[in-house]
Amino acid sequence: MEAALGIRVKSGWASAVLVGAGNGSPVFLHRGRLLLSDPRVPKSSQPYHRGFGRLQKNDAILERLTGIVYQAAARSFGSLVADCTTKGHRPTTVALVVGSTIDPERIGNEHIRAHASEARLFRVALERAASAVDLPCAVVRERDLRALVSRPGSEWAVRIDNLGRAAGRPWAADEKLAARAAWASLANIVVAGASRTYADTD
Repeated sequence: MEAALGIRVKSGWASAVLVGAGNGSPVFLHRGRLLLSDPRVPKSSQPYHRGFGRLQKNDAILERLTGIVYQAAARSFGSLVADCTTKGHRPTTVALVVGSTIDPERIGNEHIRAHASEARLFRVALERAASAVDLPCAVVRERDLRALVSRPGSEWAVRIDNLGRAAGRPWAADEKLAARAAWASLANIVVAGASRTYADTD
């Protein structure tokens, strides 16, 4: 069965849902939580925050913390893909759901720029992790993905609810978004603003 891995990227972690294509409908296959930081290094979950409202600008600190993020993402993502493969369902593609894709350099406010820089970092870390195991990766913004299921009771909403019943709890907004992204990828549904380019910079 062809399968896609949908991932809702958060700050320092991510929620992942593996969805298969079964007779034109999505099938729940597996789920997992990806760790994109090191719990032993609390600041690795927000590397660009120097303090409340302040941007971290120390290059040495940023290099150490972003390095931790890249290592954690590669390790966690690789482990999840290996687990899916062991269960007989290796994903053929990955869909990342993010809050924004804005260039942090365009943001003047330091606090908001810190959040934007971290959003880019965690996204890029997962893109690189997917590339390392030869999986194509798409990036879609949450608001664009939500536009596909704007009406309660729509076909999309019903299908995602059915996936939730098969998956069991927790099945909150993050899991639903991950599942939607995975199914959109499998069904070749074009989501506005989606990108399939790999980022090469922090």
